[in-house]
Amino acid sequence: MTGGVWDGIVRLRAEALEVLAARHGGAIVAGARVKPERIVPPLVARDGDLAPLFSARQVRAAREAAARGAALLVDASLRRTVENAAALWVCDRAMWAMAGLLDEAVVPASAALVGEGSSIAPSAVLGPRVVVGRRVRISAGTVVGHAGFGWAFGQGGAVRAVPQLAGVVIEDDVVIGPLCTIDAGTLTPTRVRRGAKLDAHVHVGHNVDIGEDTIVAAQCGFAGSVAIGRGVLIGGQAGIADHVRVGDGARIAAKSGVIGDVPPGALVAGYPAVARARWLRALAVLYRGTRRRGKA
Repeated sequence: MTGGVWDGIVRLRAEALEVLAARHGGAIVAGARVKPERIVPPLVARDGDLAPLFSARQVRAAREAAARGAALLVDASLRRTVENAAALWVCDRAMWAMAGLLDEAVVPASAALVGEGSSIAPSAVLGPRVVVGRRVRISAGTVVGHAGFGWAFGQGGAVRAVPQLAGVVIEDDVVIGPLCTIDAGTLTPTRVRRGAKLDAHVHVGHNVDIGEDTIVAAQCGFAGSVAIGRGVLIGGQAGIADHVRVGDGARIAAKSGVIGDVPPGALVAGYPAVARARWLRALAVLYRGTRRRGKA
């Protein structure tokens, strides 16, 4: 906490990596006596932090984190990509180990904080470690800060929830329609940035970042760790897959299924979403072929 406001940082009890590995599995390749104080994403990790690496997409960020002095918790499949790290914990089930660490993490059980001039419907629910800015409107039935949908898999098919501890930050002048759900982040807060507008029945998964002045129509869904740029327009019932990046000023047509990154200023449509002009040409070809077969 900083000045009574949740700072979004998940802290660990000061224990050596060798102690953590003995309790949660895996092997310490380097830095057995290092005692990380926080667990944070590789992009922002530094000396005193533990950064998890579960995806090849994060290898570069993990290497840079290690260069800044961070310890790494690495899935065994990615060990060779970060072998030079000075503090390295390798685990066959690294996500499972992280879930155990988060079960033991030190986080405040703080109530939601709401800024001046904001309006929260009586039936809306704000979970712990939710920070709401000024002049925000949250409509009836919306739930902010519920645990995100994250699961780890262990031996013999065992499944455990990954604790989602980092809360949600809703910045100034945001409007959130009725019956939306905005999940808590895992290691960093889920964030809806200044001036964004969400229509009814929008789902925002854990660790999503929705950019300033972005407009989201009804019934859209954002899977975990999606990053939406500034001033993006998203049509109704669009769905965006996990870890996708959508650039500033992009436009996503209604009912699109976005499974890859969208460049700034692009206009995409269809499933899987492609440039709208390409999608329309493909539909024209499909319909012409259907008419020919019908005549035959």
